[in-house]
Amino acid sequence: MSYLAQLRAARSRSALFGGLAAFAFAACSDRTTTAPTDPLTSEATARPTPSAGSEVGAVYTTTNDAGANAVLAFRRAADGSLTELGQFPTGGRGIGGTVDPLASQYAIILSADHRLLFSVNAGSNDVSSFRVKEDGGLELVDVQSAGGIRPVSLAARGHFLYVLNAGDNTVTGLRVNARGKLIDIPKGTRELASGAAGASTIHFTGDGSALIVTERDANRLETLAVHANGRLGAPVVTASAGATPFGFDVTDAGVAVVSEAGGTPATAPNGTVSSYEPGAGGALDVVTGGLDAGGRAACWVVATENGRFAFVANSASNAIASVGIGGDGSLELLEATAGTTPAGAIPIDIDLSDGDGYLYALEGGSGNIGVFAVGSAGGLSAGTAVPTGRGGSSGLQGIAAF
Repeated sequence: MSYLAQLRAARSRSALFGGLAAFAFAACSDRTTTAPTDPLTSEATARPTPSAGSEVGAVYTTTNDAGANAVLAFRRAADGSLTELGQFPTGGRGIGGTVDPLASQYAIILSADHRLLFSVNAGSNDVSSFRVKEDGGLELVDVQSAGGIRPVSLAARGHFLYVLNAGDNTVTGLRVNARGKLIDIPKGTRELASGAAGASTIHFTGDGSALIVTERDANRLETLAVHANGRLGAPVVTASAGATPFGFDVTDAGVAVVSEAGGTPATAPNGTVSSYEPGAGGALDVVTGGLDAGGRAACWVVATENGRFAFVANSASNAIASVGIGGDGSLELLEATAGTTPAGAIPIDIDLSDGDGYLYALEGGSGNIGVFAVGSAGGLSAGTAVPTGRGGSSGLQGIAAF
């Protein structure tokens, strides 16, 4: 029996959640190198193990308020439950909206060592950096220009932070010092190849040598080499295997797992998910193309640390799918409804805690954070969702957990 077949068999023995709610496809988008020595460590570095005790991590999201953006922080206990820590102003502005106004993944991210947190401010075209305190609370360190219009997604590795600006389709690099101060990189902004608005998400390749950007409107992926000085190479274009490439994650082995909100004609109305590996000249080679993700508006993806599973938020189906990742980078749908959220909750972004013990889903429709325990075979068991205090369809954006 193949590895993925064994996973499928194991999943069939697990307790799963069923049911698929019907929502409009528009739920996916509400449009109105060398390891460093400083605390911003490489993503390839092993993540720290949480200390024993009841308080072991934190979960963050942003209000995205048009008047004044803020980060909402929650302390994470060993059993996955969340307790509100407080609200921390970013010093910038969001754009408001209802469900998923930024149409992106990684609007808020943590450094690999969890000492720093970064957030986009799409309304004021800048980026905020915070120091993460021992209790999970935040201290604002800096606010710097995003170098473009409407920043929506971030990628951090080593001494560098990169900002994807969807309004003018540019990527801007910033240097990050040990205290979290953001410093401009001369000639650090690069235009994407399409030259039109509509980029969604940015993330590093597995080895950190390049960045990958999904362009949901242009139906393609772009890869930009990262030079030692932080500047970016010219974008290399790869045609998307499915329509509307959106969120994605990259395993340490270098497999990029990308959601496609529009799916393909053969699978419509469901969204799809595809996997890619590095190819010649900076392009990406398709491994599995357009796999049915089991639900509608497949928009966000997060992979486990061991690279064996990926979870896909099918926002218009109020469900989270479980996907197996083979040793060769191939994908297999394990369970379309590994986790479900209540009707109208609309899971719009997801992240995993350290060690992959818990998955957290930002519910744009309800304003809650869904909590799921992750099983060894890729299953999800729902816990008690936690209110953010912002209410449903309030414009909440992004989620980051450790």
